[in-house]
Amino acid sequence: LYGKGSIPGALLATVLLGFAGVVMVLRPAFDQNQMWAGLIGLLSGMTAALAYLQVTAMARLREPEIRMVFYFAVASAVFGFFASLFTGFSSLANWHALLILPIGVLASLGQLCMTRAYASGATLVVANLQYSGIVFGALASVLIFDDQLPPLAWAGMVVIVASGMAATVLRSRAVPGAPHEEH
Repeated sequence: LYGKGSIPGALLATVLLGFAGVVMVLRPAFDQNQMWAGLIGLLSGMTAALAYLQVTAMARLREPEIRMVFYFAVASAVFGFFASLFTGFSSLANWHALLILPIGVLASLGQLCMTRAYASGATLVVANLQYSGIVFGALASVLIFDDQLPPLAWAGMVVIVASGMAATVLRSRAVPGAPHEEH
């Protein structure tokens, strides 16, 4: 995807279809006074997409995943520290601070898995399958918090799963038996 020819139209369509499913599940809406927050969210998504493209490019240069995740963590800590200078620091009770440790470890493991997926997989397929987090989150809200989802959200989950399956099938047909780095 990053500097390697054209993007297959059908595969790109599955990513867009998956995004439509996300919109159906989340049903985003914001008022005029929330425009700034909405733009920050969009900018965050665009930045994440660019970061994953960079991960793919660095993996092609044989950069180890653990090193990429390490420098991502360092950069996040530095930017977070400077942002805290403007927004202030939160005071935590001692036992609350202990809860941050497993959160950090699990977040690092998740980042390592995501980096490995983008480094060794088909970028558009991985991007599409990443939408499944929305499905798991929605199902968890139903099972844990007894939330009631409207029919549009259930239809959106079907669209997300179908688009992920279609992306996987399209990619396997386009490049059967190819080594992972060629995906």
